[in-house]
Amino acid sequence: MQETRYAVVDGEKIPVLLSDENEALLAAKAAGRAIVGLWREDTQGDEWCAADTLIADVEDADEEFLGRIARRHLGLPWAICETERLKIREIAEGDYEEIVENHVDAGLDTVEKVAGYTKHHYEVFEFGFWAVEEKKSGNLTGVVGFRIPQDDGIGDVDYYVLSLDDENILDDTLELGYHIFPEYRRKGYAKEACRAAIEYAEEEFGTVQFIVRIGKENIVSKKVAESLGFVRTE
Repeated sequence: MQETRYAVVDGEKIPVLLSDENEALLAAKAAGRAIVGLWREDTQGDEWCAADTLIADVEDADEEFLGRIARRHLGLPWAICETERLKIREIAEGDYEEIVENHVDAGLDTVEKVAGYTKHHYEVFEFGFWAVEEKKSGNLTGVVGFRIPQDDGIGDVDYYVLSLDDENILDDTLELGYHIFPEYRRKGYAKEACRAAIEYAEEEFGTVQFIVRIGKENIVSKKVAESLGFVRTE
């Protein structure tokens, strides 16, 4: 089965091949086209190495899905969500230097590391640190996003937890992170961006528990977490 559908990216129609035939997918990939694999019950082994994305039914390929597949194929950032004043999207090439200069994260301290992060992390997890853009100016104002919780020996911090559903907490916990650049602070952007990101994760990933680690002396960040409903825990 093969079907070509079209996504519209910045006014341009981008063809996306949907198929359960690996040879067709390989040929389309070699020709530089965007591809999506259709899952078959008899698929075995590494037969689906051509397709990075699999879906069970062509009806799952709605407009938003196709748009994201096309943008990933073109190396363009995904739009994640919006608030009244902010756009939250994946980090783009034009953001790299500002992220490094603002010391967003120890693992993103060079342009090369940020570039590698955006190229590989999003494709694997479909989440991570995202850019926070001010709608009015179009300026990058900081980052917000998630990582899988890990015990990485971070120093003197307090832990805060937000549970949306105490009955269904298993392994679906994400660690929230946020960093608003100094010139955009005291505007409520951190709370606004975090609330939108949490709602997105709940809807898209089914996440019902979030944690955040905050330096013991970072009173402002603790107030943001508490205003979102996070509670300090031992």
